[in-house]
Order: sequence, then structure tokens, then C-alpha cells
Amino acid sequence: MFYYYAHTSHKEGLESVRRGVACLKEAKKREVGYKLLVNDFRAGIVAKELGIDEAVTVETIRDIDLVLKRGDTLLIDSSEELPHKFERFCSEFKVFRMAQKCDEKSVFNEQIIYPWRENNIFVDTIYSTPAPKTKRVLFFGGDSDAQKNIIKHKNFFDGLSMEILLGHYFFVNYEKELASIFDVMHESEEYMDLIRTSSDIVTTSVQCALEARISGANVIFISNSPLSECIKSLFETYNINIIYGFHQKIIRELLLEKTKMGMIIPTYNVYNTFFSK
Repeated sequence: MFYYYAHTSHKEGLESVRRGVACLKEAKKREVGYKLLVNDFRAGIVAKELGIDEAVTVETIRDIDLVLKRGDTLLIDSSEELPHKFERFCSEFKVFRMAQKCDEKSVFNEQIIYPWRENNIFVDTIYSTPAPKTKRVLFFGGDSDAQKNIIKHKNFFDGLSMEILLGHYFFVNYEKELASIFDVMHESEEYMDLIRTSSDIVTTSVQCALEARISGANVIFISNSPLSECIKSLFETYNINIIYGFHQKIIRELLLEKTKMGMIIPTYNVYNTFFSK
């Protein structure tokens, strides 16, 4: 059995779930038994919306061994610190871990996966399936905005005619506040369809940027902190524009200077690591 552990919460968001869904759809295609492990019920609902039903909720990374049986394979997609018991854990199970840093090293003999390497992209193949584009500038600020960064930068959106895709973890009353900024708001359940069909996408989510670019959109990534060199290199390879902070002048120039992008068909060799016979 193959297990994908996607660490989720209002703080962490759902990028790991989207990577997990991409991976588990490949497992399903190859007729490999699988389950998605998440930390909250909402994440399981989102996984189902994206096409994966088999989600099990565990409280933290420390509880994974309550689900697995000896000989199972596990991929950990989490920023949580590995507990000491994983030294024994990694001898009983085949364990992979998604790197969080460019120079990530193994802790307990688990195998490290570097998701920013071109052959290691975890993106659902549905995004590389052609879909008609609608001319719109879509903004996706991630699945959570507990600090209300969108409201803090409301002047940034003036005159840009952007439509917003709401996050799954947005508070209910937050939508009312956002209505004063955006004329058009899309529900979080529309994520997959909108990423595939929007001509221009502005986002603070690394996973969304990759999915949108593979779909053929013109993509602008807004970073509020320095990006790691490996992510910058990946974005350069995929021709994803990066701006640091909410700078309206720069984004206006990028939206005006855009060229016809075209779709990208990535290679998915990483899956052979888990699912080869």
C-alpha cells in the first residue's frame, strides 16, 4: 500500500494536498493501492473535489504509524520535524520525504524527493489537457489568509480588474470584506476549472503557479519573502514571472507585456521511483 501524508492546516494551506492528488492519481492509473493522509476534515473534502476519495485523517505526523503496516510505502509532504521514533519507522517502511529546502538531507535514512527538479514535478496531468481560455486576470492568494494580507494591500488591486478565487480556509465573513475590492469572486470549489481556463493568473501559491503555467496561462507570482534558489530556477525554466511584494506598477507592466505562452507538458519520471514494478 502506498500512503501520501499531506500536512494540512489553516496555516499550511493545501499545496501538499494538490501534490498528493497528482501523485495518487498516478498510483490509481497503475493500479497501486493507495491512501491520502491529511490532518483535517476540510482537506479530505478538497481532495475529493480534486478526484481522490481515499483520505484518512490523522492528528499529526506522530500518528502515521497507527495506519501503516510493515512493508508499506510512505511519502511525507510536511514541514513538521520528524520525531525520533522515525529511526525505527524508516527501517520498517519504505519512506520518502518531500524536501523543504534546496539542500535538504536525509535524517533517518529516508529518501529525499526534490519537487522543484524538472522531472520531479507533482502536478495533476489534467492541467496539461487543453482547455479553452477565458480572458480574465485571476488572483489566487492561497487557501488561507489569516493575516488578511489581501485587505492590507487593497490599493494594489485598484484598476487592475482582477477576479479573485477564494481560498478553502478563508473565514466566512472575510468574503464580505473582499467584496469591496473585487467585483467578481469565485468559490474555492471552482479552483481546478478556473486554473485551467484563465488567460492570466496572479498568485502567491507556488503550486498554483506551476499548475497555471502548465495549463498555458500567463503567470505572475507574488513573493512576500525571499524565494529559495531552487524555486527561482524552476520558475525561470517555466517562464513564470516573479515580483517581490505587491507592486502595482510592475504588475501592470507584466500584464501589458505578456506574450502568448502556450502549454507546457512536463515529464513525470518521479513516479517511477514509487510505482515501478
